[in-house]
Amino acid sequence: MPTPPPAPAVAIQSDILEQAQRLIEAAPQLAFEKAGLLHDPLLRDRLRRDAFFALARSQPQQAAALLPQLIQARWLPELHFAHALDIAWHTVGPQPELSKQLLLKTAARHPQAALRESRQYMDLPYGPAIRAAAQLAAATPEADLLLLKIRQNPEFAQSLPPAEIIRLAAAARTEDEQETAVALLRRFDWSANADPARLRGALALLADTGAPLSAPAPVIRRALSGIDEAADPLAEAVKAASILAASPPGVDDALPASPLGQLLRAQRASPPRENSLSISDLFPNGLCLQRYVFHNDDDGLESFESFLRAYTADPNWVIRRTHGTVHLTGRGAAGRRIEIYANIPVDLQLPAANPGAIRARQEEVTRAMPAQPTVLVHRGHDHHFEHTRRLLTGDARLVFLGSCRGMANVEDVVTRCRRAQMIATRGIGATAVNDVFLRALNDRLLAGDAKLDWDAFWSTLQPALGANDRFRDYVPPHRNAAARFLAAWYRHALSAP
Repeated sequence: MPTPPPAPAVAIQSDILEQAQRLIEAAPQLAFEKAGLLHDPLLRDRLRRDAFFALARSQPQQAAALLPQLIQARWLPELHFAHALDIAWHTVGPQPELSKQLLLKTAARHPQAALRESRQYMDLPYGPAIRAAAQLAAATPEADLLLLKIRQNPEFAQSLPPAEIIRLAAAARTEDEQETAVALLRRFDWSANADPARLRGALALLADTGAPLSAPAPVIRRALSGIDEAADPLAEAVKAASILAASPPGVDDALPASPLGQLLRAQRASPPRENSLSISDLFPNGLCLQRYVFHNDDDGLESFESFLRAYTADPNWVIRRTHGTVHLTGRGAAGRRIEIYANIPVDLQLPAANPGAIRARQEEVTRAMPAQPTVLVHRGHDHHFEHTRRLLTGDARLVFLGSCRGMANVEDVVTRCRRAQMIATRGIGATAVNDVFLRALNDRLLAGDAKLDWDAFWSTLQPALGANDRFRDYVPPHRNAAARFLAAWYRHALSAP
């Protein structure tokens, strides 16, 4: 019998991961196949999930061919019901039971969408069962509507049982929803024997505010249990990392004995090994390319004008504008050069605004840049991050999120930029903080130092920003427990034998 070939090295596994990530939108079926070459089962499953969801959006017939091997996947109910319905039409004839299972799972997860689409499936033999599953799930009020009601009338929350408060907090997504949920949890009685997954979501939301958790230890232990059984164990482990960073000692005995639990314990037991940024990594060939992303609303317009004012009067910086972009060049010690490329935002509320032409401005920035940026800066509200996320690449070494609650995007950033450090805020991002911070950062990068010590850099910002309450919510990379955990997990996953 011939000797089997050696397992791919870590570098090869990393290449496979990056290739699969790049292919997810352009060629999702090929990305799905490449994911099968990854050794770590959790990483392999996550890539297959993302590729299958992309395939369902663009090529439902090809997605239907993969359904038999994925029907028991724990993440399958997350597929949007409309996409599940598209897939079901390709399996209802040859494999009706698969179509039934898929639609039942997704209808229970997305009941409102399933009820809206009822005409599309009611003629199927199991159509009434699908609608019944959707009606049952829809009987529970949607969290966003209840949180809006509480925001408008805080007294309404007094009539809700503790388990419902936890459900709402775990489901909060937007800035307003999270702000409302945090206010509820800060005066909450943690005696409820709630579902561990919902407890985990609620406690992680509180932990991301930066305050120590006041929940009793048994509640925290319950929240740290059951991670491996979740639909997305890694996402749940990221929440656990945030919880542990804000928890008292002795609660990590509730973590599973799996690799995820072991990594979480190891991180809690050892302080950050690195609290600095290698500046040379940002300057291949002496040039640091930075991309600033602004969005087309009042906040984006204000942020853009404030950003330009920080450089306009400085003779060391040259500003060039085109119709839709701006390009800044700054020079420093030892021949270092920073080039910033940014789109010029436009108010989409103006009658003459052309959404197509405005979107093209980001494409113009991409064409203008000589290479991928090593620094990417998101300026604007958190709900715009979905657009910025598509610009994240493995070349980035520093990602700055100037939006509110940027910490919520840790997983997206680390997954796409595994070598990057991340700066984000637990609370409200502020233009006054972002401009001072980023200008001071670029001054330091051009100074000629080999490394940037984050604690020392934060200290230099105290005279300008120390009195600003918003600045206290900005988290330096080495104090971001969730990002540190994710980086450690990727190192583990890509070295799996």
